Amino acid sequence: MKCGYCGNELREDARFCPHCGRTLDPGSAGQPVQSGAQPVPAWEGPEGNKKRTGLLIGAAAAAVAVIALVVVVAGGLFVNPKAQVEKALIKSAASYARAEEALGLPDLNGLVQGRAWRQEFALTLNSVNDSLAGMDMSALSGLGMRLNMGLDVGERSMDLELAAFWDGEDLLSLLITGRDAELYFSSPQLTGTAYGLNTETMGADLAEASGDESMRNVSFNFFDWMDGALDMMDPEEIDRAVQEANKALWQAAKVKKSGAKTLNVNGTGTKTAVYRLTVPQEAMEDYVDTMAELMSSMNYYDLYEDMFRSMGVSQEELTDFLEALESMDVYGEAAEIIKDGLEELGDLKLDLCLSDGYISAVLFKERVGGSDVDLALYLGGGEEYVDNLSLEMKVDGDRVTVKSSGDHGAKSGVFTDKTTLRASMTTLSSELRYDTKGDSGNFSWEISVPGAGSLDMTGSLTAPGGDSIRLALDDVSLKLLGLDMFSLGLEYSLGPNQGPIPMSGDAKLVTQMSDAEALRAALDIQERAYRWASDMEALFSSRLPEELYYALISG
Repeated sequence: MKCGYCGNELREDARFCPHCGRTLDPGSAGQPVQSGAQPVPAWEGPEGNKKRTGLLIGAAAAAVAVIALVVVVAGGLFVNPKAQVEKALIKSAASYARAEEALGLPDLNGLVQGRAWRQEFALTLNSVNDSLAGMDMSALSGLGMRLNMGLDVGERSMDLELAAFWDGEDLLSLLITGRDAELYFSSPQLTGTAYGLNTETMGADLAEASGDESMRNVSFNFFDWMDGALDMMDPEEIDRAVQEANKALWQAAKVKKSGAKTLNVNGTGTKTAVYRLTVPQEAMEDYVDTMAELMSSMNYYDLYEDMFRSMGVSQEELTDFLEALESMDVYGEAAEIIKDGLEELGDLKLDLCLSDGYISAVLFKERVGGSDVDLALYLGGGEEYVDNLSLEMKVDGDRVTVKSSGDHGAKSGVFTDKTTLRASMTTLSSELRYDTKGDSGNFSWEISVPGAGSLDMTGSLTAPGGDSIRLALDDVSLKLLGLDMFSLGLEYSLGPNQGPIPMSGDAKLVTQMSDAEALRAALDIQERAYRWASDMEALFSSRLPEELYYALISG
């Protein structure tokens, strides 16, 4: 049937229309009520009012529950003191991480862990003040030394070169080269040929050559030792253990909001919320023990035992060495020293001042070991959060301050820093500038003590290829009391290993040489050494003023 009011389809036994809400005349096939009463929606009748009231109360209760849930969740997330401090710590640390990334320098730690790297260090004399020696020293310009080291664990090769040079020409270079079990020594000036030993067969070779059977079991391989040492240091496992220890320490810490404070943060008036962070002494001691156990877990005793046993060390000597090593317990002793300090300190109590979601200050004031200690670290205050920081420390009235400012995030493309340390009557200043986009002449650094002297450095800092770093300082000058002392050139590089340094001449194992060959090699080296000494004498006497030459050779 159909509703007599709205015309919508109804069930045959309907008493009211669910579409328009009108009451129907029972037994009249959906016709309207014929009484004089005005037809009204069903929920406006006595029963309808009760139903509507119940619905409204239920809806209100649901809304209140939802609001309460939001308040609880939001309160736990944004009002909980510990959560607030944790968020601020993360946000502050992230700012410094971004500033470091802005410098565009490679991850050197990752490069070294790749186990295939090369680094080179060189110093060159530019000039020396003549008045220091009372004679002309300019002829010494260009003298220098170089240290070159390379390692490739995958290729089982390494080399170490030490050289002296003058005006870019090597005067003497000594090279030690490892190729798996073979270890060579060479020098273009002294040997002309690389002479070496097979460390795995060395004992047997010596026993055959000398008849001394006590050396027969001497056999080792540097790269096997290195593999054993590196296998004990799993960076991921170490990182996981450290993170677990950090998490446990933070979980033990307690945080309580203690009020608000307006601070002078690096020259800027800053309103901060203050939180008292308390780290229990017991939790810190547990942390120290965990770190000591982590370091001690890298047990090198088995490795040392294999090393010395393979080198022919007697069992008695080996036992004495390992017992002495074990009794040292370096990490355990260091942990005990730190825990003694924690005993004096007790629970660590810090006031952390938060502003705009960052840590603006860390304050510590306690009596420790009979001394009044007052520390204040202020962060932020410049255009960027990382641009300014300062540390103020007072111990029984003695004061030390460190202030650092500049464009630490290289927002302008140039990293700048000016740091001043003041302690008692001493002031130390440092000014550094690094153009992250530049190549030549993009680096300068001056360290000075007013009234005493300064060390000035200028040159270039680059990251060629994005996987290496190179520092080339054209001028490193030392001034004392207004007097120029000397000027040096300095170069340092670290990057992927592009291959070993070539050895001099052919490579020969001395244990495979006949007696006659060994004698000829010894005579050849002796002759080369005499010739080299004569050449050096002639070179220095020709290049140096007579007075300076005799002053040098006479010591």
